Amino acid sequence: MKTQIKIENCDIPYCVIHTSRESQSIKDIAEKISRMDESGRTAFLNGWDGDYCIQVKQSEIFRIYSADKKVFMEAEGKAASENLLVKMRLYEFEELAEKCGWTDFIRISNTDIVNFSKVTRLDMSLSGIIKVIFTNGKDAIVSRRYMNKIKDQLNMVKKSNKR
Repeated sequence: MKTQIKIENCDIPYCVIHTSRESQSIKDIAEKISRMDESGRTAFLNGWDGDYCIQVKQSEIFRIYSADKKVFMEAEGKAASENLLVKMRLYEFEELAEKCGWTDFIRISNTDIVNFSKVTRLDMSLSGIIKVIFTNGKDAIVSRRYMNKIKDQLNMVKKSNKR
């Protein structure tokens, strides 16, 4: 694919794709570019509300979760009261988050990936269960299977003194 950079006076950089016909690969490229910030990192995730595509900043996402064989995003801002459909699987979101350097996203169960920058506290009052409480007051439960991983990532594991 041929590329060209043109320097001109504009407030916000934008990209134009010239093509003889629209194809799925061209649409995919355009979508990937539209999600990038000026550093080239993906800054947005597309969520769908019916026919409307809403771009949500990664910093506005509380969690990504699956329900009824679909993946949804719970976010603040534009999508505060909505749970938007995400057109990718949870493992694909994990891969995207890793590629983009979104280190605050941690899987807490088979159905939930949580943005820990949106967590206000961890409720450990129930025996053996961790409840993650978000800044919006909602919560999610950490599955037992992911308990040690979460504790490791949050440096909550007591290190044994080895001599």
